[in-house]
Amino acid sequence: MLRRGMLAVALVLGLGATGAGAHNHDRDLAEQLQAMGEVLPLPDVLARVARDYPGQVLKVEFEQENDHCDGARGKSEDCWIYELKILQDQGRLTKLKVDARTGETLWVGTRPLRHDGRHR
Repeated sequence: MLRRGMLAVALVLGLGATGAGAHNHDRDLAEQLQAMGEVLPLPDVLARVARDYPGQVLKVEFEQENDHCDGARGKSEDCWIYELKILQDQGRLTKLKVDARTGETLWVGTRPLRHDGRHR
């Protein structure tokens, strides 16, 4: 599990950005936030998520947003999230938004496989 988590970190922290410089910046930022205790390491988050949403992690993004950040911190405050796409049994694609600080699942969406084999 740890190897898969480290691979996900290596492959996807900068997927939403363009260019190697942006990728390195996202990775550096995530590592700085982790060192400061602001966010959980991705392997820890993946282990937590796997208990409730088993499957193959296809994509991970690390983002700052406020749309899904309510609760104790208040809705107006930005938070860091891990956005995960997981391929589950029977071709179901599940997308999760997980609070990077607490590991709490903030949002879940699923899409079934279409009859032609593609996702809706």
